[in-house]
Amino acid sequence: MKPPILLLHGACSQPAHLRAWEAYFASAGYPCVAPALPGHAPDDRAALARLGIKDYLAAVVAARSALDRPPVVIGHSLGGLLAQQLAAKMDCAAIVLVASLPPGPLPMTLMALPHFSPLAPAVLLGRPILPTRLGLEVLALHDLAVAEREEILPDFGHESGRVYRSLVFGRVRVEARAVRCPVLVLHGEADRLVPVAVGRRLARRYGAELIVVPGHGHWLIAGSLLEIAAAPVLDWIEGLG
Repeated sequence: MKPPILLLHGACSQPAHLRAWEAYFASAGYPCVAPALPGHAPDDRAALARLGIKDYLAAVVAARSALDRPPVVIGHSLGGLLAQQLAAKMDCAAIVLVASLPPGPLPMTLMALPHFSPLAPAVLLGRPILPTRLGLEVLALHDLAVAEREEILPDFGHESGRVYRSLVFGRVRVEARAVRCPVLVLHGEADRLVPVAVGRRLARRYGAELIVVPGHGHWLIAGSLLEIAAAPVLDWIEGLG
């Protein structure tokens, strides 16, 4: 019997962004669950003003607890960091870290600084933040066709400033030795948000296999990239036995 797959979306995102991957793995016979993090889908600024990273992890733990057997957890960006936290706490069949944030301080590229610096006051105050369209296009979606960007952009929303504050100040920690399941790291060579060097460090940290997708960036979960991003993940999962 194939394990369930638990898909975790990233910051400012929602499960709609994972539909292509959910359908892809479901068509391969894997039961899939893609929960929304608290305050996402629908976008709830009032809730996000109160929520922190512990609330997100609690929601992920609840989603895992609802499954009848250990899942393969696929996390994108912030979802990858939550996958690491979950695997350190609960039994998982495997985790797949897609363009994942690392434990510790949030990495920041020089290209990202002009887009994030205007959000700094809200982050420091713990207020919800909203990325700009330009920032998303330049940093996350730059390698995708314009038509696909237009499909993706409406599903972005606010993010908890309290969560971002925890990330910026490196307050999210994971005990690597507590992660005992197989780990796969998938990272875009041209990621402008989370540099590929972060993916390489994560692979070393967990003794994981690393797959680098040449010429592509942060949004490896795009439907147009299934054959070069999701397909090798499926092959890896199938190889777990």
